[in-house]
Amino acid sequence: MSKQKRGKYIKTLPNWRGTCPICGRKRVKLVWSKKDDNGNTINICKKCSLT
Repeated sequence: MSKQKRGKYIKTLPNWRGTCPICGRKRVKLVWSKKDDNGNTINICKKCSLT
């Protein structure tokens, strides 16, 4: 079974690495999604997705 949070699959996504909008960590994978207060979907890091 393939892992969709690492490897070749992530590198095909646009803007897969950057600064997390919640915690401010720099140069991390932004693969997990979350809805913000306005109802927009934002990409967040793994650390923020677990909380």
